[in-house]
Amino acid sequence: LKGAKMVITVPSFSSPSPSTLLTNLLNSQNDIPLPKCIVFDLDNTLWNRPRFKKGGQPFTPINDGLNGIHGTNGEILDLFPASRDTLRILNDYHNSVGSNNDKEQSSGSISISLVSRTHRPQWSKEFINTLKVDQTRTVADCIVDPKNNIIIRDGSKKLHVKEMSQKMGIQPRDMLFFDDRKKDVMEVMELGAVAVLCPYGLMMDDVELGFSLYANRMN
Repeated sequence: LKGAKMVITVPSFSSPSPSTLLTNLLNSQNDIPLPKCIVFDLDNTLWNRPRFKKGGQPFTPINDGLNGIHGTNGEILDLFPASRDTLRILNDYHNSVGSNNDKEQSSGSISISLVSRTHRPQWSKEFINTLKVDQTRTVADCIVDPKNNIIIRDGSKKLHVKEMSQKMGIQPRDMLFFDDRKKDVMEVMELGAVAVLCPYGLMMDDVELGFSLYANRMN
């Protein structure tokens, strides 16, 4: 499909400083095209797939959510390091750009969105409201418009992303998508979005590659 991108990356033991990504975004906003929305899958993309099974709830935050949560069976779930850095950086960037009003997205700003296909939506919602990206913000705090930018339910990721774009009033081609499943990535590509497959969980290399692919596609 013309304009669509899917890339598989492999683990890297050297990642650029998280602050480097934010600095590059801020310094290049007038020169390099940026996506209006970045969509992240949850399980195996932002964090490992939960292994709580029947030994899950109640979940207990570790270090107030900065080091994950654990269930009653002792299993621990936490954000991947690059996930925590990326969400924090993108939210910082969005806040630095600001918005023209509550309903219109400011020129150059980037919204964070979350999609997940799960039979335990309440668990996922509890995770994003508990896991923290820094001392004060949870994952949910990084989502400016939860009503339109979070879809957690059964169904195709393609339909999730399409619905989200319609609610936001943007085109799928304005979106950058990250997921650990090839099928989901392929289907979202059909909408015209730039998509990056990250089968090992989100890494900073994936994020930088996604921005590069988006900019090259728009030029």
